[in-house]
Amino acid sequence: MGRYYGLSKELALDLRLSPAMRNTSAQKQQVTEIFDLLRDPVYRYLFRVLDNPGDAEDLTQEVFLRLYTHLHEGGAISNVRAWTFRVAHNLAIDLQRRKVRLEPFRTPRWDQAQDPTPCAEERILQNERYGKLHRAFSQLPVAEKHCLEMRAEGLSYQEIASVMEMRLPTVAKLIGRIIRKLVKETTA
Repeated sequence: MGRYYGLSKELALDLRLSPAMRNTSAQKQQVTEIFDLLRDPVYRYLFRVLDNPGDAEDLTQEVFLRLYTHLHEGGAISNVRAWTFRVAHNLAIDLQRRKVRLEPFRTPRWDQAQDPTPCAEERILQNERYGKLHRAFSQLPVAEKHCLEMRAEGLSYQEIASVMEMRLPTVAKLIGRIIRKLVKETTA
């Protein structure tokens, strides 16, 4: 229930943003409210993309600093969530470019939440499936990984299209193709 409640608060926030952003104290209050709602999803996205908690934390702070600066300078935002993820996405790409060498993307250990009592054969099969998924995911291009990560954070196809600067049908086809590719690789 908490996840859906947060989503409705985020959408309501977009509707209130424009008229309330005229004075500085309202801006600070609104940015604080946006920060409280979007900090964790933005951090998780950046952590998955960068695989570095320190970098993810730094960039998360930078995203909201840029939000405040943009609003303080009179900038308008029609979709706060898409805007913040777009800034986070751009900052992550900039950081990766500065590091020159892209390190392989490490996915979270999904097998850690498994039942502690499966038989040896089940553990071997689970590890094999996880290995196939991990290999297939690590071979995806960076843009495809980013699309999946944003979708996992609950962004709509329209928001992903805005962040990735793609058309909506392109995003829908891309995500469908990615999922089919992962399914094919893990079931083969």
